[in-house]
Amino acid sequence: MLELKERSHKRVFSLIRAQGNVSGALLSKQTEMQPSSLVYILRHLKDKNLIRISGLGSSTQKGGKRPVLWEVNPSYGNIIGLEVMRHAIRGVMVNIAGEVLLKVEKEFKPGRTEKNISRIINTIKEIIDESGHSLEKLLYISLAIPGVVEPASHKVIHSFGLKMNDFDLKTHIEDHFKVPIGIINDANAGALGEQWFNQDGDMINNILYIMYNPLVGGMGLGVVINQKLYTGSNGIAGELFSRIPSLEQIINEIRENQPDIEGLSQGTKDPVEMQIADLYNYSRKGCELSKTVLKKLSGLVAKEISKITGLFDPERITLGGDLSICENLCCDEIIASLDNLMEKYYPFPIRIPQIQYARSKVFSAAIGATALYLSDELSL
Repeated sequence: MLELKERSHKRVFSLIRAQGNVSGALLSKQTEMQPSSLVYILRHLKDKNLIRISGLGSSTQKGGKRPVLWEVNPSYGNIIGLEVMRHAIRGVMVNIAGEVLLKVEKEFKPGRTEKNISRIINTIKEIIDESGHSLEKLLYISLAIPGVVEPASHKVIHSFGLKMNDFDLKTHIEDHFKVPIGIINDANAGALGEQWFNQDGDMINNILYIMYNPLVGGMGLGVVINQKLYTGSNGIAGELFSRIPSLEQIINEIRENQPDIEGLSQGTKDPVEMQIADLYNYSRKGCELSKTVLKKLSGLVAKEISKITGLFDPERITLGGDLSICENLCCDEIIASLDNLMEKYYPFPIRIPQIQYARSKVFSAAIGATALYLSDELSL
């Protein structure tokens, strides 16, 4: 663990991690600390091996000594993050500086609880082996799952996808690896990842992160308000979405209403197993059915976003998970649909929130899961 108890130490470390190659003078300006106080904190962080000197900056116009630049020491330790889904497990290993060391996707089909735990444990072992990094360097393991998780205890309150109710998954994994474990809702993980792994040089204050489960039609929302993950009093904040159709239902509905539409190519997946990536690839090859399905899905997502806009009035919404696969295809459709909905619902002009894809694409929830460690350790 980082063992940073002082708020000032956490603040300085967070700023160094967010910016990298930053001088003491700039940190002093950003924190409004006296240079002597900042020098003490930098020395303390360096002694703990959390930061290191990355080089020298440029001299000012007046000349003089070049400033020392600081960065987080990537060799301090690593974090594993998993997104456990109904069809796969996506896993990553990142170092404390935020550099992604490994990305993997493993097959997974939920079954009995014992089988699920065994598959998760084996996936973690595979990530450690494939990364080439030792277990001794592992600081934390975090799992992002579909369902409701109690924020304080990390107990799985309910997960339909993993068939778990009131289950202490954390202890099962912790007992095996003897490493601190965190469990978090997948959409909440995505929101944290957008906050902690942004490239803007500082923490983002308010984030809404949306993901969609193509197999069951469920939508999830992660909410960060004033740099804090908001989970509500019962841990269900963001879970009460209207359920929209699964991809299978959308495909069958369009086929029924438009029987002459060009269908999917021979030899493709059964609609029951269809993923957004499959539809996107088929649409790029000219499949009209795939294009129509994605357009229909975009309109349904836009309708949910219109409800969120009325509730939160956000500045930015991030589309994560499989929604991020479609580049600008879905995004453009969602913006167009949202524009029409805003004009319909509000008798005055409404500025549409900025809508973008998660930077980490389909691995956004897995990478975001690792941010649970940073959020807990560096919470101010």
